[in-house]
Amino acid sequence: MNQQQNDLLASVTRPNPVETEYNFSRIEGEIPRELNGTLYRNGPNQKTEPAAGYSAMHLFDGDALIHAITFDDGKARYRGRYAQTDSFKREQEEGEFVTGSLNFAPDRAIENPPPFVAPNTNIVPHGGRLFALVENAPPFEMDPKTLDSKGLWDYDGKMLGMSTTAHPKIDQKTGQMWIHGYQPIEPYIQLYVVELDGSVSLAESHDAPWPSMMHDFAITENYVIFPLGSIHFDLAPMLTGGRFSDAISGHADRNMMFGIRKREAGSEIKWIEGPSSGYMFHPSNAYEEDGKIFMDACTYEDPQALINSLDIIRSGGDPRGFIAHPYLYEFDLASDTCKESKLSDISAEFPRIDDRLIGYKNRWGYAGTAEPSDDAAGLFRRITKYDRTGGPSVNREVVEGQWVGEPVFVPRTPDAEEDDGFILNLVHDTNKDETAIDVLDARAIDSAPLARLWLEERIPLGFHGNWLQA
Repeated sequence: MNQQQNDLLASVTRPNPVETEYNFSRIEGEIPRELNGTLYRNGPNQKTEPAAGYSAMHLFDGDALIHAITFDDGKARYRGRYAQTDSFKREQEEGEFVTGSLNFAPDRAIENPPPFVAPNTNIVPHGGRLFALVENAPPFEMDPKTLDSKGLWDYDGKMLGMSTTAHPKIDQKTGQMWIHGYQPIEPYIQLYVVELDGSVSLAESHDAPWPSMMHDFAITENYVIFPLGSIHFDLAPMLTGGRFSDAISGHADRNMMFGIRKREAGSEIKWIEGPSSGYMFHPSNAYEEDGKIFMDACTYEDPQALINSLDIIRSGGDPRGFIAHPYLYEFDLASDTCKESKLSDISAEFPRIDDRLIGYKNRWGYAGTAEPSDDAAGLFRRITKYDRTGGPSVNREVVEGQWVGEPVFVPRTPDAEEDDGFILNLVHDTNKDETAIDVLDARAIDSAPLARLWLEERIPLGFHGNWLQA
């Protein structure tokens, strides 16, 4: 990897630990007045720099600085607040890096350290509540209006495992939030259902063929799908001072498995072997049709190369293992078989759809993509809109030196058609060392943005975000 790529990765992930709020004053174009609500975003933004430097930290490391961009009648306002977990507050009191990293130990040992929690991966509103999420801790609740911290939530005392993940699935037809957890000790998988009133109506555990890192999962109208990647998760190295990357290992000789169970309480899980090895961070969607289940996802074909890239991507190591490709999986529960199809040779990640159709058949999807010839692995200069019916894909490409984040679809009105709305997308401009939010017309994403809102403070590219309608 050349120096230019090193500088690029340092730029897009470099923290800027500023908590602030303001009305947007630099706006290109015009904000659609139909946009009324808040875009929440999350991602690592380390407050206290370790002695080893931020670039030495794992890609997953960093405190959670939550961003809220609120749209109202053609105007917009920004607010940023840290998730004030006990470990975050303790580190601020100590004034040093005392919480540790997935790659190295704390700079100084402290007495009675609180459990380390940095909910820096996703931020999800549900039932009037707001949850900052990471996959090695319970949900951390924050106020959806002020972003004030409320604390960890343990599923009303029904929590079964060590943690839950950052990717719940909300069924817009039932209002239920489905969320899973995984851990390196038996039982390896946990599943919960949270109703709109906040009650927990299901909390169940499952065994799996092996313990693995299971970042995400999928639901359909009647089923839950757990993708078990070709990665083995062994807790022992971390208990003896090892790094996170020492605890996970890729197994190219082990095909992916998919655990499928009904959404009904007490359902058994059925494990179906896939045709090849691999790992997926993010399924796009899953649905049922003609007695089968279909799921599309962004799949990494070399699990060990992925692990190596995650470990060193911020320090200028080779990130070529951090490349996923779009795949389609077809499950036949009658024959317990799985077919897979590689849909393209492009690099794709952060797939999103119209959230109103999660678990149900959708036509349109959106993702960050790159051509195989691009030399910035794991980063994207374009948003691609794809058509499940086989129609041509459409791209929105930013200029040289700009990079895009996860696209979030917002319907024009609550009952608008699937493709009638807007794409909200973060743009990191390395030419100016600035950040903007683009508002795109979802039906014409290859056109110029309807509006581009420049933030007063640059934020790292980050991971995930979600929309809350006013």
